[in-house]
Amino acid sequence: MKFRQATMDDIHLIADWRWEAAGWIHAKGNDQWDITGLSREEFERRITRSIKAGETWLALSGDGRPIGTIAIDVVADEGLWDNEDLTQSYIIHRMMVPRSESGRGIGAAMVKFAEDLARSHGRSKLVLDAWDTNRELHRYYESLGFRCVRTVPNHWTPSATLFEKAVADFDPAIKGPDLTPVQFRDKGR
Repeated sequence: MKFRQATMDDIHLIADWRWEAAGWIHAKGNDQWDITGLSREEFERRITRSIKAGETWLALSGDGRPIGTIAIDVVADEGLWDNEDLTQSYIIHRMMVPRSESGRGIGAAMVKFAEDLARSHGRSKLVLDAWDTNRELHRYYESLGFRCVRTVPNHWTPSATLFEKAVADFDPAIKGPDLTPVQFRDKGR
């Protein structure tokens, strides 16, 4: 599997995957990504900013087809992580695989890619927030080596269950070039 940074041409594809995933999640009885909270236009605006900042990546099949997406950055939703956590971490956002590609280990490959990127930039862990009520997603992240560290009570977003994963084979003496993505503040990433 290969990875490339997403381009502006990928915005609609990524948005399609998000709405497909939301429909699948809702059909299973979970309220994650309820469409009343985020319009497609707003989601595409956020993806546009993330792509321009160099934070959104696509996983590609052997023949070059996009088969997954992940955003890797250093900007957390306000109130979830403290600054000490964030100085050591990369944050995973919007990891999605289209339903037609599910069950093929793409999510695990994207997490490995995020680990490799973090390691090369001197970051010792990956963190993410997950929808509080999506226990199936929590189990999935745990199967990928993440551990639940806490749920932030009364947070403004229902995605306040926090997970972290130590970067495998991290060596603080080995640092690659400073390729930290451009950071932007956007409440509700």
